[in-house]
Amino acid sequence: MTIRFIILILTLAMLLLLPSNVHAVAYCSLRDPVAQIAQLYPQKTNQLSIVKTVDDNIRAQVQIALPSNDLHFSELGRHTLYIAMKGQEVLGYVHVRSEQSAWGLVEIVWAIDKDLRIRDFVFQRCRSPKKKIAQHSDFKDIFIGKNYQELKQQLSADGITAKPSVLSHAQGAAELANVVLRCALKTLLLTEILWGDELEKL
Repeated sequence: MTIRFIILILTLAMLLLLPSNVHAVAYCSLRDPVAQIAQLYPQKTNQLSIVKTVDDNIRAQVQIALPSNDLHFSELGRHTLYIAMKGQEVLGYVHVRSEQSAWGLVEIVWAIDKDLRIRDFVFQRCRSPKKKIAQHSDFKDIFIGKNYQELKQQLSADGITAKPSVLSHAQGAAELANVVLRCALKTLLLTEILWGDELEKL
């Protein structure tokens, strides 16, 4: 056995012995917070941010609420909720989440109003050929103005796809609508679980 091989074996053994709650930094983050928040809230003058950690306990809560759409282990870690402000007035919240799709990760920046309803959303990353359709108001109207419970009612029995009556309004982008719906549900649920107490104080 060479020294390099022994070091490699020891390194692998140490990695396997690390506690299971050690996770990489979550990949849900805004690339340019100032510009992206201004796009969703043009009237905002400033912003606040609250960072919280998604751990195994939070993941278990999501799994109970959305059994077919639980969080992937790589989603564990620190997440930031941005609060769009106009002076001292809270305009709403901004949170970015990633969702797996047939075209790789889809990253969506969500604007959420003070009643925890979807106000708007934009794609930070999306390789779907239907992305342009999903940027039109007809597609967005499937989600905008709805809260968690209303969106959950749009899920079909499999808990993964939207009901046919919902997909009929997706302008031919049914698969992307399914991805956006799952992402929206997790976004609203996590916003309530992680930041609900702080948002009540605001």
